[in-house]
Amino acid sequence: MLGGRYTLLEPIGHGGMAVVWRARDEVLGRTVAIKLLAGRYADDVQSRACIRAEARAAAALSHPHIAQVYDYGEAEENGQRVPYVVMELVHGITLQQRSRTGVLAPKEICRIGAQVAAALAAAHADGLVHRDIKPANVMVTRDGVKVVDFGLAASAGAAEPEELLGTPAYLAPERMTSDAVEPASDVYALGVLLYRLLAGESPWTADSTTQMLTAHVKVEPFPLPSLPGVPPEITALINRCLRKEPAERPSAAEVAQVLGGGAVLRAGAPPPPVDPPSRRGKLLAGTAATVALLAVAGWMLLSGGAQPESELPAAISVPPAGNSAPTAASGPTGTTAPGGQPGVTSATVPRRPTTAPEEQAPSPTGEPTGRPSASESPSGLPDGVATFRSAGGTVSARCTRVGLARIVAFAPVNPYEVERVNPGPALAAVIVFRDGPSRIRISVSCVAGIPVAVVTI
Repeated sequence: MLGGRYTLLEPIGHGGMAVVWRARDEVLGRTVAIKLLAGRYADDVQSRACIRAEARAAAALSHPHIAQVYDYGEAEENGQRVPYVVMELVHGITLQQRSRTGVLAPKEICRIGAQVAAALAAAHADGLVHRDIKPANVMVTRDGVKVVDFGLAASAGAAEPEELLGTPAYLAPERMTSDAVEPASDVYALGVLLYRLLAGESPWTADSTTQMLTAHVKVEPFPLPSLPGVPPEITALINRCLRKEPAERPSAAEVAQVLGGGAVLRAGAPPPPVDPPSRRGKLLAGTAATVALLAVAGWMLLSGGAQPESELPAAISVPPAGNSAPTAASGPTGTTAPGGQPGVTSATVPRRPTTAPEEQAPSPTGEPTGRPSASESPSGLPDGVATFRSAGGTVSARCTRVGLARIVAFAPVNPYEVERVNPGPALAAVIVFRDGPSRIRISVSCVAGIPVAVVTI
C-alpha cells in the first residue's frame, strides 16, 4: 500500500523509467492507475523531478481527452523515497495496439486526430507542450481517446534541454535545432501520426534512426496523396502539419476544427499546393554535426532507450560496383530473408535493358528531376545503375554525386500495379507494387555510392 491509501493490484504497463500499476484507492473506493518510478531511478534527482513535473503539468489540465491526474506522493521502499503519480484508469487500448488489429477507416482516423488535437489545444492554451505525441501515448476507449504521459511536457518558450528526449519517428525538426520549446512541435508529431495511419507508412523512407533524424531536418516529406474517403482539405491540412518551419503549421485548434468537420477550407476544393517551406538558417547550419552526434551518442537518451517506431531492414543486398552485373538472389517469387525472418526478402538480378527516362533539366542535386519512366521492355541503362527484382516488379536506381538514391526506371509484373513511387533523390527512394491485399515495397538507399535494395513483403 502506498501512502496508507493506495493498494497496488497488478502491473499494467512499463516504460523506460516507471511501471504503471492498476491500484485501488481505499479512501474513495475506486480503481486508479499509479505510475511508480522504477527503483533504480529513485535516487536520481532528474528522474524524480521529471515525474513530479509530469504530475503538476497534467494536474493543471482539465479536458475530456486528457487523462486526469488525481494525486502525487512518495513512498518508502527499501530505505528509498520512491515518487508516484495517481491517475485516472483509462479503460481501453493504445492507438498503437488498435492500429495493429486492422486498418482504421479514414473517418475513425479523423475522429481520433480531432480529439488528440483538441487535447493539445487545451494544453497549449495553458502554456504546456506535450513533446511526445505518438500512438503509444493515445488511449482509445469507447467514449473517445485520452492523451496520456506528460512525462516530457514542458512550458512553451522554455529552453530545450541539451538531452534530446522523445521518439525519433515523431521529432519535429526544431526539437533538434532550436533552443525553445514550441507548441508547433506537437502539431508536427500529430501530422506524422495521422499520415502514418492514413498512408500506412511514414512521410519519409528511412531505414535507420540516423536517416530518420536527418529526414526530419533536411528532407521534404513525400506529400500525402489523395486517398479514398479522405477529403482534400484534410489531406492539405496534414501536409501543412509537416512543414519544416513551425510558423507555417496550423495550430492544434485549427487541426481539431478541420478534422472535426468544421473545415476552414471549402468542401470539395482542391488542396493548395504544398510548396517547400522556407528554411531557417538555423535548420541547415550544423545539421551534419547534429545528426552525427545523435547517431553516436544521442539515441540512448531518446525515450528512455525505447525502440524507435520505424521499419528497420531485416535484410539487404548490395550489387557490385562498376559494370559487373549483380548476382541473382531470388527468383520471381522471392525468398525468405536470411535468419528465417518471414515477410522480408532482398533481391538483385543481372542488369537488364531498360528505357532511360527522358532528359530533363538538372535539379540542385545535379540529377534529373521528375518521375522515372516505366517500361515493359527497357533498354540502354547507363553505368552505375543497378536493377533489383521482386515478385511485384523491377526497379532500376543509381546514386547521385551527393550520395542520395534515385529511381530511374521501374516495371510492375502482371498482375501487380504501381501503388506509389517516391523516386528521389532521397536518403531512400521507394516504390510500392500492389495486387489486391499483396503489397511489395522496395526501398533503395546508397552505401559508399552503391545502390542497396531492401524488399519488404
